[in-house]
Amino acid sequence: AKNKNGEYKLTELEQASYQGSKTGGFLASSLTYGIKKVKAKAEIPGQHASIRTPDTQPAFYFYFEDKAAGLGKGGFGSVSNPNQFALVKLDVTKTTRETIIGQYGVTGASSGTDEKSMVTFRSEKLRSGMYKVTPNVALEPGEFCFLASFGAAAGAAAAAQIFDFGVTPDQ
Repeated sequence: AKNKNGEYKLTELEQASYQGSKTGGFLASSLTYGIKKVKAKAEIPGQHASIRTPDTQPAFYFYFEDKAAGLGKGGFGSVSNPNQFALVKLDVTKTTRETIIGQYGVTGASSGTDEKSMVTFRSEKLRSGMYKVTPNVALEPGEFCFLASFGAAAGAAAAAQIFDFGVTPDQ
């Protein structure tokens, strides 16, 4: 992000204080015999991320563990590149920021973020274990996060890897 002098400054995104997931729609689902889907959501406490940027197309740098290159600060477990994350616009409630991470119903279950809230991005490998990520479109004002993508085996627990930020163009 640019600072007040117009110079670029790197700010570290720290892992969000993940509140866990909640499931809604059980009553509606039972009343409709499972036809209506039950939605699982990942929640982050608070309405706003502490990291803010006025830049609507910020660049992000991902560093992953690469012992051969001496990059030992990854800490992402089995995640090894940015394409295993989703960039998501969060829905803001009175006390949390949240996103859908799965849906369950009579026709089956699916895990993963809601496509409507996802923002596509491109990643460029700069060197082993280091990538530059930029959104494909300008981000509108609001709350966003990078979260580990959900495979069928990952389940809701994978949502614990969330890195949040906010876009405030008039900042």
